[in-house]
Amino acid sequence: MTHLERPTSALPSALPDVSCLIATSRLRPGLDGGYTVATLQRAMMFAEAGLPVTLLTVDLHPDYSAFRDEFRRLGLINENTIMRNLLEEVRARPELLREAADVHLDATTDESLGVHRDAAELDAIGQPWRQLVRSAEGAVVFTDFFDAGGHPLFRLPYLARSDWWRASVVVDVLNGDSASSTTRVGGLTGFRGLYRAWWDAVVAERLAAAPDRSIVAIAEARQVGELLIGMPGVGLVHTVHNAHTLPPHQWDSPLDVTWSGWLDTLAGYDAVVWLTRQQRNDVVRRRGREEAPGWVIPHPAHIPADVTANPDRVIGGAHRDARRAVMVARLAPQKRIDHAIRAWQRVTHSLPDAYLDIYGEGALRGELHELIERLDLGDRVTLHGYVPDAPEVARAATCLIVTSVYEGQSLSIAEAMARGCPVIAYDINYGPAEMIANGESGVLVPPADIDALADAIIGLMTDSDRIDRLSRAAHAWAVSAGAAGAIQSWNGLLTAVALTSRAT
Repeated sequence: MTHLERPTSALPSALPDVSCLIATSRLRPGLDGGYTVATLQRAMMFAEAGLPVTLLTVDLHPDYSAFRDEFRRLGLINENTIMRNLLEEVRARPELLREAADVHLDATTDESLGVHRDAAELDAIGQPWRQLVRSAEGAVVFTDFFDAGGHPLFRLPYLARSDWWRASVVVDVLNGDSASSTTRVGGLTGFRGLYRAWWDAVVAERLAAAPDRSIVAIAEARQVGELLIGMPGVGLVHTVHNAHTLPPHQWDSPLDVTWSGWLDTLAGYDAVVWLTRQQRNDVVRRRGREEAPGWVIPHPAHIPADVTANPDRVIGGAHRDARRAVMVARLAPQKRIDHAIRAWQRVTHSLPDAYLDIYGEGALRGELHELIERLDLGDRVTLHGYVPDAPEVARAATCLIVTSVYEGQSLSIAEAMARGCPVIAYDINYGPAEMIANGESGVLVPPADIDALADAIIGLMTDSDRIDRLSRAAHAWAVSAGAAGAIQSWNGLLTAVALTSRAT
């Protein structure tokens, strides 16, 4: 079977016959938390519903083979999910950039500032693939990338700004035998020019293979979606993965430049997929109108096959360790892990044998470890680091704890409830209140109220009947929020976008 053929649908509502491209920034195991998992799960869900998917990453990494192997091992990709990477392909086909280069574009990189070249980094077969060039002060000025033969291919200036993909720069396209023997072929207009040289080739391949099939691209990241706008003959859908506001995360809270700039491009999409009704409504309220057709399609709950086959193996209080809570989250400021640790000091005063297992990695690991030691919780709270199958820890826990400042829609909540694990979560924007029926399938706590969080944990851990009831209700929610409903919504969306793209 080729990746353009359609496998037998495993879900009741098959998707329309389109060429589907999912475009994203990067996909690496253990990075970017729920974003990576949700993107890959969406592709797998499409494939199971009869629509093979090609994932296009614009990651400037020379070799995705190890990432593909790990995702395959984790069951996040299969033979119907093709993953392609920009740097791998333009290194193998340097003519994509050299033929697209505009000889009339002047360079914006000041080569005279680059006085020191780091040693070239080598790929898996020993060829140079990247070389950093620094100023006299040691700061990176630009980076040269090399083709698969080790010849200079393109040059990126260093950009110290959060919305780097919008910068008005020229990406120099190069040719030559080595960094010291390089000819400038021409330039590409910013990251749009770099990405589009590759995307245009991918789209041309699709049209040649299936000229009568509509092409729909799903952008999973702002720096990708904005640069895809305007590709002729391609329907464009943009998904949203996170909250768009800054503190205090109300509908009219400030925005950073990456989000405010993206909202200004809304009219360029054929559809936008929001994870929650509240976020869609908040953006419409802020903007005064809906600028792109908005669809609310939450991340579906993926119930493990063995749980579907025999729910009694994990559902209910009999399978829960009444004194164990878990967290599955990046150790990052957004996740506010310190709140759970501080709450645990109160929990252990009432329940000395209660313990908290935290699964995830991040920049705050050292700081959180110091907090655990300072509160004398070393034998009650454990930082386990990144664990590939972390969602499985919810099978035996009394509850999953979510203390985030904000979310788009917490994937960890859906994963826990799919395993019959109740969730105790701050009632934040966005997601928890649209997933958890407070007091019935989980518990919602006022945001940032550490005492209320501790009380909720103690209250659940000391009530075995309630643990049983909430466990069963959590699983029931997951059954109702499974892939079938999401596929039905995506079927309507993709059909509408395909019709729009044909009309244009």
